[in-house]
Amino acid sequence: MQYEGFTIPPPYKGLDLVSPIDGMDPATALELVNVFPGATAPITRLGYTELVNLSASNTGVKTLTAYNKTDGTSEIIAVSDGGTKKIFKVVAGVGTDITGTTAITEPNMQTEQFGSRLYFCNGTEAVQVYDGSTVADSTFTFPGGSGVTLANLINVSSYKERLYFVQQNSLKFWYGNTQAVGASQLTAFDLQYVMKGGGRLLFAGSYTNATAQTATDLFWAISSEGEIVFYAGSSPSDTNWALVARYVIGKPLGYRAFLRVNNDVWILTQQGVLPLSALFQADPEKAITLISGSVNPYISTYSSVIDFSARWHGMFWPQGRRVFINVPKSESQSTMLVFSIDTNGWCVYELFDQEDSNTISVVDGVPYYGSNHGYIYTAENGYTDKGNAISFSARTAFSFYGSRGNYKAFKDIRPLLLTKKGLTMSLGIDTDFQRKLTVDTVTTGISVNTPWGSPWGSPWASPTEYLFNRYAVRGQGHSAAVRFGGSVNSAQCQIFGFEIRFDLGGQV
Repeated sequence: MQYEGFTIPPPYKGLDLVSPIDGMDPATALELVNVFPGATAPITRLGYTELVNLSASNTGVKTLTAYNKTDGTSEIIAVSDGGTKKIFKVVAGVGTDITGTTAITEPNMQTEQFGSRLYFCNGTEAVQVYDGSTVADSTFTFPGGSGVTLANLINVSSYKERLYFVQQNSLKFWYGNTQAVGASQLTAFDLQYVMKGGGRLLFAGSYTNATAQTATDLFWAISSEGEIVFYAGSSPSDTNWALVARYVIGKPLGYRAFLRVNNDVWILTQQGVLPLSALFQADPEKAITLISGSVNPYISTYSSVIDFSARWHGMFWPQGRRVFINVPKSESQSTMLVFSIDTNGWCVYELFDQEDSNTISVVDGVPYYGSNHGYIYTAENGYTDKGNAISFSARTAFSFYGSRGNYKAFKDIRPLLLTKKGLTMSLGIDTDFQRKLTVDTVTTGISVNTPWGSPWGSPWASPTEYLFNRYAVRGQGHSAAVRFGGSVNSAQCQIFGFEIRFDLGGQV
């Protein structure tokens, strides 16, 4: 019997959680877990390996950042939780306690490198400063009678050669003199009469707004209510300081809910991810859909569970051409939304232990995870999750296969994969928007490849190859979506598409 055949693309455009289920782009997916929609074709993610254990009592790594030295090298800087909270530097896989004389009671810290110094703020202890050798209390002072101490400062950034600190539970920020790194008096600027929605200040820093052929470095500040103000000028002390723009967006999700991606700043809000650049190009409602429109429901769902946390943060990995957004699922577990710079597609990363991405950061071009168990892991490294197989799963968009009104009896499916033979995976179809309870398990056959240079085979043998086998499937309906998944631990699996054959019936 002659079957009808139809080829559908792989889900290289990533997750789509907003389009009508009967009208999705065929290159998108309803589900995409541990399959990254990068350039060429979607591919299973790499794993992670242990770099260092910072805590014998297995307590969490709450802060993870980089200290970039003038000699071109970098150090991993981490703050651990536990009975005694500590600041560590990690070099060549060895953690060294560099905690200063001030005891740390709040390990969730906001950081900023300014010159050759790294500043830590947590709103509980005095601002800490790491100079590449030791950690000590900052020596900044306040005007007499202000009633403010260094322990009241909860966030830190920089703008035009000055440090800026956010005062906890207020709409006030403090700034230093030009290139001042300590032993000088900070000056206050109060936004309580500028922010029309009230609330408290979360972040203040710099943003370069590019318009046509020019670019302007602006100062911006955002409140807990999602109100953003932009200022032009060198500092609040100068006569050229002026308010130039105001916007209102969704509420930010934490003091760390801001990350730089190339020349832009992305804000993690209850509505989704908003790039600052979009505010100058579109209204806020459109701006919130430019980057994360297809996955905003995922963010909104989890932000209703944990609506404000230091664990809402992200990292940009230029070499991997992707952006990671850490999404807390509970008090201890997280998943990650991962964005492809090449395809603008999103997927979900779920680690073997979902407590292993408590905090994330890129240091010297390498991504790292900080675990809730006290470990730092090298991310996107190797083919296992610390020795365990990497599970993956996906569900493509539903397709009517060129004939919306006709009933179909689906017969078989042939995926085009690049992977190692011997891969066992689940493969099947869901029909007419219903999720089947189970899908069939298939095996790609036994590998017959030999090691490179083996006397028993070709010196050009490779452990991976293109696989285009056909497998029987069961299902009847007008439309179908391909559902596949499995686990890998010795090679990645790249997906290039699916060929589906079916008997075409009459219109129903």
